[in-house]
Amino acid sequence: MANMTKQQFEAQRANEMRSNFYKSIIRQDEGLRLKPYKAQEDEKYFTIGYGRYGKEVEAMGTITKEKAEQLLDEDVKKRMKTITQYLPDFYTYPLDLQGAIFSEHYRGSIAQSPKTTGLITQGLFTEAGEEFLNNEQYKNRVELGVPGIGPRMERVVKFLNKYVAK
Repeated sequence: MANMTKQQFEAQRANEMRSNFYKSIIRQDEGLRLKPYKAQEDEKYFTIGYGRYGKEVEAMGTITKEKAEQLLDEDVKKRMKTITQYLPDFYTYPLDLQGAIFSEHYRGSIAQSPKTTGLITQGLFTEAGEEFLNNEQYKNRVELGVPGIGPRMERVVKFLNKYVAK
C-alpha cells in the first residue's frame, strides 16, 4: 500500500470526523433497539439497531451493541456517498444544517422530496422548509404512530431558516 499524500490524509481524516459527527446525531435521533421491530404496523420490513431497515433484519434476531455500531457505521458511510446525489453542495453547508439534513437523509425523507432538494440547491431555504413540512407523513405523524419524526423534520427547517440570506 502506497503512502498517502498529506492532502489524502487530511481528506480521510475530515471524512472520519464527519462520519463520527453524523453517527452521534443518528444515535440520538434513532435510539438503540437490539431486537427487530416495526415502527409502523404496515411496514414491509423490520428495523434494528440505530435504524437499520430491510429484508435481512428479521433474520438477524437479537443483536449486540457492537453489531449495532457496525451496522450504523456501514449505513452512515453509505449515505455519506449518496447525499450529494440529492444535494451536490451538501458538504459546503454549515455543520448544524448538515447534521439535520443528514439525519433526514438517513431516515429516507430527503430522497423522497425532490422538490425540497431542488429548492435547497437553488438556495431557496425558506421555500424548501415549507415544502419539506408539506408532507403527509409529517402532517399525520401522530395518527401514523411516528410522532418522533416531527422534531427531526422541524430541526431541518429551523436550520434552513437560520441560513436564509438576509
